[in-house]
Amino acid sequence: MRAAELLLAVDVVVPHTDADGLSSGALALRARGEAAADAVLLGRGLTPFGDDPPLPQGSAAVLDWGVRPLARPGLLVDHHAPEAEPRADQLVVSGYGEWPETTTAALVRRLVSEGPAWLAAVGAVGDLGDAGFVLPECAGAPRTAVRRLVPLVNAPRRLPDGPVREALALLVESPSPGAALADARVALLEEARTEWRAELDRVRRTPPDVRNGFALVRFSSRAQIHPLIAAQWERRLAPRAVIAANDDYLPGRVNFSVRGGAGDLRRWLRDALPEATGEFAHGHDRATGGSLTPEDFELLLVRLSS
Repeated sequence: MRAAELLLAVDVVVPHTDADGLSSGALALRARGEAAADAVLLGRGLTPFGDDPPLPQGSAAVLDWGVRPLARPGLLVDHHAPEAEPRADQLVVSGYGEWPETTTAALVRRLVSEGPAWLAAVGAVGDLGDAGFVLPECAGAPRTAVRRLVPLVNAPRRLPDGPVREALALLVESPSPGAALADARVALLEEARTEWRAELDRVRRTPPDVRNGFALVRFSSRAQIHPLIAAQWERRLAPRAVIAANDDYLPGRVNFSVRGGAGDLRRWLRDALPEATGEFAHGHDRATGGSLTPEDFELLLVRLSS
């Protein structure tokens, strides 16, 4: 398969830093005989896209970042809604529209079938919950250990300087999820989880501001908790859309997540602020968000309320 050959041939692997991204990266790195140190892990506020991405020159395997214009040759593997056609020197493997939904780690395991099923399961359960276990690429994965490992792998990216590479190293080097949980380095992931959960507990008491057609929950935190806050209030404020906005995630930006409501949330945002560019209204139809200047975010709120 051309995609499998390309995954092994590209110059560098660029995984997203959530459980699905790191698991897909671990599968790719294992197949390539590389270590966690060889992966490109992008810091907070950075993406591999744009005209001048923060990537080395050469070809790249971009895993779980979406399908958007990429200024490098190589491979994109992803399950979000594609937003661009690949160039002639690029190949896309997409799980978008498959049922059941196929996450990026499961897609990568299709390409490198010798990779362990438990790694595909860490990614799938990270995105889909227990529904991820039904994917054929996850068959035979030990459920209890995977369930315990997923929140620990997800925790580092939610802090400004969390141990993301250590989480990737555990996935690359461990023969099983049980072995990963028994590794001394898992203590770093446990500390990260404790820290961001304390922030989540603090912020989740913020009351919503119910507006015309949506609800706004606005707060300040250095932790990446806006997606979790949006999901928490989505259930309580249905059928309204919920915008969870964080004023302190990145300097000079308002980072926000949107859940609930009806229809394609990405289109809802884009129709309200069509001039916005960059990190805005990407991701899933029913789970999106963005990063805007405070001025643009206030304009978005005004237009959504009208």
